[in-house]
Amino acid sequence: MRRVILGTGMLTVLCIFTASSNAVVIYQNDFEGATAGAGFPAWNWSDNGGTHTAVYADYDGNMVVEHTGGLDNTSGTSAQNSRFGSKWDITVTGNTSADPADYTISFDLLNVSGDWDPISEALSVVTVNPAVGTDQYGHGYAVVNVARGAGWVHVEFNLADWANNWWQGADWDLTQSTWALEVGPPWPGTSVPAGESMTGVWLMDNFKITMGGDTDIRDPLVLPDNGDGTSGTLQPNNADVVVTFNFKASGDPNSQHEPPYPVNPDIAGHYIYLSNGSDTDPNVYLLDYEPFTHNPDPYLTDPNVFYGPHTLIHGQGKTFYWQVEEGMDDGTGNPYEAGDPNNILSPVWSFIAIGATPSILSGPDHVIADENGDASFLVTTGTIANTVRWFKVVGLQDTAENGETDDIELSDGVLYSGTQTKILTITGAVVADEGQYYCIAYNGDPEGINLASDPSPTAWLWIPRLVSHYPFESLTAGVTPDIVSGLDMTLMSDDTGTDVPVQGSGVPELAPDAYGLLFDNPAADPADPNHADAQYAVAAAGAGDYMDITISVWVYWNGGGVWQRIVDFGNNTDEYIFLTPSNGGEMRFAVKNVDEQYIATSPLPVGEWTQVTATLSGDTARLYVNGELVQTGTITHDPIDFAPAVNNYVGKSQWPDPYFNGMLDDLKIYNYARSTQQIALDYLAVKGDWICDNELYDLPYDFNKNCIVDLGDLAEFAATWLNSYRIYPAP
Repeated sequence: MRRVILGTGMLTVLCIFTASSNAVVIYQNDFEGATAGAGFPAWNWSDNGGTHTAVYADYDGNMVVEHTGGLDNTSGTSAQNSRFGSKWDITVTGNTSADPADYTISFDLLNVSGDWDPISEALSVVTVNPAVGTDQYGHGYAVVNVARGAGWVHVEFNLADWANNWWQGADWDLTQSTWALEVGPPWPGTSVPAGESMTGVWLMDNFKITMGGDTDIRDPLVLPDNGDGTSGTLQPNNADVVVTFNFKASGDPNSQHEPPYPVNPDIAGHYIYLSNGSDTDPNVYLLDYEPFTHNPDPYLTDPNVFYGPHTLIHGQGKTFYWQVEEGMDDGTGNPYEAGDPNNILSPVWSFIAIGATPSILSGPDHVIADENGDASFLVTTGTIANTVRWFKVVGLQDTAENGETDDIELSDGVLYSGTQTKILTITGAVVADEGQYYCIAYNGDPEGINLASDPSPTAWLWIPRLVSHYPFESLTAGVTPDIVSGLDMTLMSDDTGTDVPVQGSGVPELAPDAYGLLFDNPAADPADPNHADAQYAVAAAGAGDYMDITISVWVYWNGGGVWQRIVDFGNNTDEYIFLTPSNGGEMRFAVKNVDEQYIATSPLPVGEWTQVTATLSGDTARLYVNGELVQTGTITHDPIDFAPAVNNYVGKSQWPDPYFNGMLDDLKIYNYARSTQQIALDYLAVKGDWICDNELYDLPYDFNKNCIVDLGDLAEFAATWLNSYRIYPAP
């Protein structure tokens, strides 16, 4: 890209350069590419028994990092100091200066809730220097107190202003590419009295590190900023856009002014450069010169500069580039000419001018209706969308994209409301109302003259229910039916013979249901060339294609090789949801969408019928054995995101693992996560007895751990009644 200056009778082309004093962003993260609920990739630290977690969270449509910390001192006998936070590694580029004064770190904080108001936060920065090993060196910085009612607080730290020498600074090499950042309350923390507990929740956003001070032209903004990635205001009845350019003038580089002036006192004015919006010509051209006025008191000069309003002719939807050159005083009160090397030049910035075609920015998300069949879909749109229309998919999903669709346009009534707004509300839905929904935004009258957006992504509405049930009570032509949804299961074999799974004796207590499905895969039999231990089954596409899910099955495992599969619904080795009885050390429930996430417990017992249930609800996964909750963890992947359809295996893995060796009975799949109580009752309906509710279990006096405070616990308590280990002063 070039900067083009039009002079008198001549055209001069200059290469763009950046003055060495200008600030350069060497790291920036607004977290918008993250997934809400996913763990923030950091080491969460705490002192004196405190706790801290950090996850990505959607806060009013803005992705942030949510920090939760606290200290439970309810059983303590003295006050404890609580300090906690996150430490994470980043990779920075372009950090060529070794001077800490050249670096500024800024971010935004919001004190959301908890017992600390204000909450104190500090920053620490360390760098990894390979020349001296893996040790880290750096410093801590001043404390920021963030009050609850203050809203978002923008904080900045200059690395020359360290307040705590927590690390040795001699080898603190800021030109290293790996930095570690730490945010949390300062040492020694906040005192929590004995018998009390305290928590705090705060949000972090817009993390940025710049190299260079305020001696540059900075903070470019094209107004109005429409919040949807576009700038400017549409003009009626034509394709023009009106914008105003905003930036901050460079600061005073003269160290003799203490503190430095907010604006370089030698600035005479600003040359504004702008491209023409052409895709084939991104060069910036001299647009105008704007004189700059200084306050008589240099410390009161406002660095904010506004240029405009300016009309972009036929600029709708186009990308524009712009640049600012500060014309410095040439000693006569006049600026140096444009392009003079004594001037200060900004980087080239860009913006997208607002367009007349509306857009859908986010949503809708898949939803599971509540027990009353109530649910809602939500979208956010660009500024100019003045109405939307909602549709239900009929037939192929893509039929709405070519303008010829049989999809149903919804209208307000008993079932639907808000069909022409950004929030579609569904009331009292039943199974027949399940399906995929989407919307289209319009700029104009949807029934008349308008511009329409592309259709939004489709989102599923599910009614919470049992969606597939394989009792294995009948086999017909190598198929065992799904008696709920017809997603039948086909019996298969990967060897050269026809030895597919057959019926075997099922769970005795399920009578009159008599059968289970026998997978005869003990080991290869050299005497039988057709027996390669390769029996399995395949469920029809859609059997695991849900957002939340419950998989429940009775398993009689005969042991054998590790990584066998009970179920493995997926498309390939990068996309699946599976249950394995043992990987050599644990039974695992896993979901993979590029990266694998899982929870695990002890291996499944061999030679006995065991009920195994796995659930996924939002980002929470649970694993149950014989109706009892045995493991809870985080899985952020949803099966619907990769729509397992190609290889919905039962008894076989996406990988070349051993085939399942044993029997399965009464496989059920739900499109929601059944509760701990429901799963316990499912098991008890077959086996009776009782199950401890490990989700709610909190009985400090249950000494014998039988899930009830009974006479046995009282006897154990009474046996130590008045036992004393006190030491008294000598007489």
